[in-house]
Amino acid sequence: MLSYKDFEEKQIVVITSDEFKNLKLKNDNIAIYQDEKLVNQASCYKIFYLFVIGDCTITTKLINKLLEFGISVYFLNHNLAPKFLIGNQLEGNFLLRQKQYNFDQELMLSQKIVNNKAENQLSLLKNIRNKDEKIKEGINKIKILIKNLNKTENQDSLRGYEGNISKIFFEIYFKNLNWYKRMPRTKVDPTNLLMDIGYTFLYNFIESNLNLYGFDIYKGFYHQMFFQRKSLVCDLVEPFRCIVDKQIVKMNNLNQINEKDFKFGKGEYWLPWKNRNYYVKLLLEPILENKEGIFKFCKSYYRAFVKDDLEELDFFSI
Repeated sequence: MLSYKDFEEKQIVVITSDEFKNLKLKNDNIAIYQDEKLVNQASCYKIFYLFVIGDCTITTKLINKLLEFGISVYFLNHNLAPKFLIGNQLEGNFLLRQKQYNFDQELMLSQKIVNNKAENQLSLLKNIRNKDEKIKEGINKIKILIKNLNKTENQDSLRGYEGNISKIFFEIYFKNLNWYKRMPRTKVDPTNLLMDIGYTFLYNFIESNLNLYGFDIYKGFYHQMFFQRKSLVCDLVEPFRCIVDKQIVKMNNLNQINEKDFKFGKGEYWLPWKNRNYYVKLLLEPILENKEGIFKFCKSYYRAFVKDDLEELDFFSI
């Protein structure tokens, strides 16, 4: 099992098919070729996981080497939507999965996760320098809602509290970005599009961390189980969404978001390939900066299940 000391030396590699056409194996390195010319390479000993955006060819020899090194590869289309995954760690950890299936404290664990998410949202609002009365009122409302989270008697009630907190948070925190409302995967404006991109990378990173231990990532505790939905990943993403939220606001404050970079068609915004890498890099930065917190959080979730003690679960603070 990967320790943090090993993990902190690992790299996350993102490459697009606009930059290359072929991936091959060369002396325990992932070699990137363009028109049969070697343009870059990365050691398999240093890679944690690999994002491949667009279409490419990949050799079976390289796939075998990736599996040998425990490297997960996520293939995404040009809109950054996941297509498929190569690599999955410790699928045979049946004792852990048995504990998952017999777990009977789902509401308590859900309250912990939602509380962590809400506290981080509250922290971001508190860090706003010039607070007007609306911001102060919103902060006070969220504080009251957080106090009542642990009093909820079922998941539906908890989701109601979470929804109310997030609505207040988004209206305040994104007000300078012509905020309408959060609409996942609809791409109704550049902000929602950037959120989808950032959350996708965050989601895949957390999935890769959970695969280190052998969890059944389809068996969650807060998000309802649904066909082909990786509910456990959806659950553990929640405390970390603030990482992406904070970065998008920072990008806006630094004038790093240009609406002319986006195109609109068929009712949604999208990024042309020539502008995509720029935004991908910016949205990946805070995830990589917080990789220690994400790794330790997922590891604490594993310990909590193994020891049957929810107090083992870490609290992630942005």
